[in-house]
Amino acid sequence: MKFRHFAAAALLAAMTGLGANAQDPDFHIYLCIGQSNMEGNARVQQQDLEGISDRFLLMPAVDFPENEPEQKPFVLPNGRTMPVNARPENPQPKEMGKWYKAVPPLCRPGTGLTPVDYFGRTLTENLPDNVRVGVINVAIGGCSIDAFIPEKAEDYALNESPAWMKSMLAAYGNNPYKRLIEIARIAQKDGVIKGILIHQGETNNGDPMWPSNVKKVYDSIIRDLGLEGQVIPLLLGEVVNNDRGGTCAAHNEVIARVPQLIPNAHVISSSGCTNARDLLHFDAEGYRELGRRYASTMLQLLGYPAPAATQRAFEPHVIHPDGRITFNYNAPSAKSVSLSTQLAEGNQPMTRNSKGIWSVTVKPEKADIYPYNFIVDGVQAQAQNNPDIFPNENFKASLIEIPSEDALYTVRDVPHGKVSYMSYKSSVLGENRPLVVYTPAGYEKGKKYPVFYLMSGTTDTEETWFKVGKVNTILDNLIAEGKAVPMIVVMPYGLMPMGTPTPTTLAAADMYKVFARELTECVIPFVEANFKAKTGRDNRAIGGFSRGGGQTLFTAYSNVDKFAYVASYSAYLTPQVMDIYFPDVKERVSQFRLNWFGVGTSDFLYKNVIDHQEYFDSKGISYEKMFTEGGHTWMNARTYLAETLQKFFR
Repeated sequence: MKFRHFAAAALLAAMTGLGANAQDPDFHIYLCIGQSNMEGNARVQQQDLEGISDRFLLMPAVDFPENEPEQKPFVLPNGRTMPVNARPENPQPKEMGKWYKAVPPLCRPGTGLTPVDYFGRTLTENLPDNVRVGVINVAIGGCSIDAFIPEKAEDYALNESPAWMKSMLAAYGNNPYKRLIEIARIAQKDGVIKGILIHQGETNNGDPMWPSNVKKVYDSIIRDLGLEGQVIPLLLGEVVNNDRGGTCAAHNEVIARVPQLIPNAHVISSSGCTNARDLLHFDAEGYRELGRRYASTMLQLLGYPAPAATQRAFEPHVIHPDGRITFNYNAPSAKSVSLSTQLAEGNQPMTRNSKGIWSVTVKPEKADIYPYNFIVDGVQAQAQNNPDIFPNENFKASLIEIPSEDALYTVRDVPHGKVSYMSYKSSVLGENRPLVVYTPAGYEKGKKYPVFYLMSGTTDTEETWFKVGKVNTILDNLIAEGKAVPMIVVMPYGLMPMGTPTPTTLAAADMYKVFARELTECVIPFVEANFKAKTGRDNRAIGGFSRGGGQTLFTAYSNVDKFAYVASYSAYLTPQVMDIYFPDVKERVSQFRLNWFGVGTSDFLYKNVIDHQEYFDSKGISYEKMFTEGGHTWMNARTYLAETLQKFFR
């Protein structure tokens, strides 16, 4: 809709104070072009309508109707309703080619927040009060760079563009480049062009000709606006980065080549800028941050101090809505970085972005808690900024928990028990030893509880069942559901002075004997003297994973008078050990209320565990067993733990 010249002129004078054709060197104008991320894909929020300086102006390249229709709520495929763009209390109609306060949307009616919004805000916040900032935004969601190449723009709009894009291109007279130049020439009457902003590339993802095509666009703008001989910076924003799992992140390597062709070009990093679910667009906060980065670069080029960078915590990993996970490692000087994780087979090579952050995206088969680490120039390293560390004497790993409402390892709104760290004096080993103890919710009320003694595997520590096995959370949830008896769980340190001999040797039995004494002569008396623990074999269970499972079996078979419930997770005793130490095993094991074995069918100990079970079969000894897919992993160990916790003390 066109407005009466009197009204438009009055509005212009009131807003800007500019006289006709009065070019002001302190009125800085920026041309902004691109596709959807420059157009504005995030919804405008109330904060984006507040605090806009009167010195930040927009000259629209299309008309904004006086009675722009209210937007309807956007319904996602999953049925969730997204709010519409926030609107100013009195939306102002705008006529293309005239100046207005830069209230979003800045591109076309119905578009959203764009980096240009916070580019202009940041400039006006940091430039002298006499400097005004004007922007012109010509952007079309999904368009090719051809939409801005003079000799290709019209043909692209009419013949090459997809049908869904036609109406957007028509808003610019089917020639976005021509409209940009027309509006820029009007703007030049009032101020001076100081820079060109581009955000485009997803449609031309990986195109090796993209840098030269960008140069064609830049050179054409300089020529057609009579800017030859002037230093006009070109600011190019990266697409959603690899450290956020960006679908087109590889195009950032193409963007990085533009400064080789255009000396005045400057790449604006998107590293760490948050994104939308589609991994193609930024979210509102991502646009705000990217806009500030555009402005920071421009301020430095203008000779002004740039504002301090937003201090955003480095993200060691990003979990995407579709279940994929992007892992990141910050190593600008590294020559190679790879990811080692049970989420995927083999080491996963990572790629480096412009900020020195190495990234790779993988998708797990199912939700769980997984260990991972990085191989940095051949050296094993834990994740940075991830407090969830795998307690282990040998390898250096971090943990990632994939959320799942159904998983027992997920903290729920139920009564929670307490985990305590302590030490005790070992008369068997002659030293102080660490101990981790879980007590259930309500422990302080006075009743006594049965006790489960739980051991970790080779190179694990007393913390591993707590921090990796999540025994406290699993038990909290099972108790709340009435599926497990409230109990105390005691987690001792399993390493003995002689180390960990190979479990197929008799030397392993020598280690098991020492551990059995340690547990029965030191740990159990300490627990029963310091905790409200029920005594007697019917109130004690014992279990363990890997080495801890071997220790469990040997200790239980040696002390049938002390334990009634036995659970072995991925562990065994050899027939030779059984024959030497437990020739009367049938009589011993028959006294247990539970004798349970669990192992993964891909576990490297699977055959040994089967041999142990077959040894029992040959003697007519009954037991319970559970086979799962997968190998010698803590994912399986948690499964076995949850299964057996429901069987103890029943």
